[in-house]
Amino acid sequence: MVSAITLDTYKQQIGSGDAFNLSDSFNGRVGDEQVPLVVQFKERGLVQQFQDGLMPFMTGFVGSLDENSQVTADTGEAVSYVGTSDDIVGLGRVKMNLPGTMFPHEGFFYGFLGLQNADGKRITTFNVWFHVYNGNPDMFVNQAPFRTELQKVLDQAQRLIDTTDGELKAKIQAFDDKIVATFAKWNGDYATIQQTVTDLTSKLADIAQKIKDGNVLTVKDLNDSLQTFEDRFAALTSNVQKALGDFQDGNTLNGYFKDEVDEVGGPIPAYACERLDQFTRIPTSNLNIGFITDNHHQLSSYSPHSINHYVYMAAASRRARLDAVVAGGDNTNGWFGKQEKLVETRQATSVLANRVAAGTDVYYVFGNHDNGVGQNGNNTPDTCLSDAEIKAYYRTADKVYGETRDGDSLYGYKDYSDKKVRLIWLNSFDLPYTLNSDGTYEYDFLTQSGYQNQQLTWLANQALKVPDNSWQVMIFTHCPLPGTFEVAAGQPQLSQYNSDVLIGIINAFQSGTKYSQADAGRTFPINVTCDYTSQGKAVVIGLFNGHIHRDGQMIYDGINCIETAASLCSSRNPGRIEDTIAEDCWDIFSVDAANRKIHAYRFGYGTDRDFTY
Repeated sequence: MVSAITLDTYKQQIGSGDAFNLSDSFNGRVGDEQVPLVVQFKERGLVQQFQDGLMPFMTGFVGSLDENSQVTADTGEAVSYVGTSDDIVGLGRVKMNLPGTMFPHEGFFYGFLGLQNADGKRITTFNVWFHVYNGNPDMFVNQAPFRTELQKVLDQAQRLIDTTDGELKAKIQAFDDKIVATFAKWNGDYATIQQTVTDLTSKLADIAQKIKDGNVLTVKDLNDSLQTFEDRFAALTSNVQKALGDFQDGNTLNGYFKDEVDEVGGPIPAYACERLDQFTRIPTSNLNIGFITDNHHQLSSYSPHSINHYVYMAAASRRARLDAVVAGGDNTNGWFGKQEKLVETRQATSVLANRVAAGTDVYYVFGNHDNGVGQNGNNTPDTCLSDAEIKAYYRTADKVYGETRDGDSLYGYKDYSDKKVRLIWLNSFDLPYTLNSDGTYEYDFLTQSGYQNQQLTWLANQALKVPDNSWQVMIFTHCPLPGTFEVAAGQPQLSQYNSDVLIGIINAFQSGTKYSQADAGRTFPINVTCDYTSQGKAVVIGLFNGHIHRDGQMIYDGINCIETAASLCSSRNPGRIEDTIAEDCWDIFSVDAANRKIHAYRFGYGTDRDFTY
């Protein structure tokens, strides 16, 4: 803070011709802002002429006491003060609030303070020294004069990101990421930057010394210095352009992944980039949801390049504007031991969530392979993942994207208000982790599906209570309804507890009616009641699922059911060829809610699809 001294000390230290009682030395600390300083006039009558439009001001230079040289521009700004013009005239003193620009960094500052009226008349102090002590340079201080040019560019980008919404924000963030990534890699040329700046600073210091010594700066001196800087800056620019590569034409994917940085699993292949490039045409006015399901990531050759499939989905979010990505279950295969399962789950979740574009949400749906119960003979706590471990990797308690969950549940919803769509995801393997007497799990998650009462009650009375019935809902789950896609694929009909209650709730929501079901005798007892009569009829865009590893669509019991084929490349999925675009398979559902249409943009095996609802 600024030092205070007595009036007697003022009188001892001021010059006889000065209008103010003021010490010739004050102290401050880096980061100080609006520091009060009381200035006393020698003659109160002096300030009568300044009564109209009186404005305190301060001006000065930051420098080094040893060199006594000017190193930054004149601050030259008015400062705020406490009181009114009448107070100043009546008391003969003014309390000025010194701004943060007077305390930019550790060292010494000198300048003068004064008063000025509307006619430009002023009275000032003699030069006053401020000793600025070390402090926190990030607190309440304009650091612009002390930031490098690169830092200023990144600062500006961050300000734009912080104040911009939507598609523009995503593009700015992508460009900022490119700059940071490029310079992080550009270690050799960073030394060139440092040397260039150092040499230029040295030359400017030499010129300043010539002026100080009274030597005349010739035009040739100036031209030589400028030409040297221009030559080196041109070379530096060339190096920057070479390092940026395809960034210069706004191609945020090709240069970054094919030329500069190896992605997880290696550079994105050309055949994948070609398709990813086409996603830039996806309408940003639609609700766009990426859906990758049944990737079955495993640390073996069983699922070729499975981790790359999450990389490709994340890359799509940096091309298209994806509101969210839903990983639809069987995100891992659950084949090996517990430690392998933990590694596989960590990889699957981190690669996708940490690489999507800013503004793209990521939600993980729980599938029957994800905890490994029933897979490869694993059915004990020491060989499988627990409910708590799955939730920890899916970050359900953190609610990272502002979603609503039932506590830390594996189900939840998120509103996309600009599209008036609520995205809901459910847990179709909502089974207890109870143990038999021999220490094995009672329920086989691999073959048994179901919804318990708590989840269904939450769905009926929270998730499906939308702001009004002009809103539409989009529901994702891993396992389809029994009697739908497994029958179409020629597989045995699924066993799913309480699927009839799920259907009853969704039908009541769509028709704007009541639904009630109570049955204590079920394997998972049910007691659900809901009433949508006041809400009115509402629209379910679709019930989207995976699990069967095939594409499909049907209206089942009044519900639009849509199936997406597996991302997994295996002999179970005919037509899938490793190291080609057909190795992978997932959709981007682009929903035109106004016209009730969906266009599914396909990446990999298969083709685009169109649906109405």
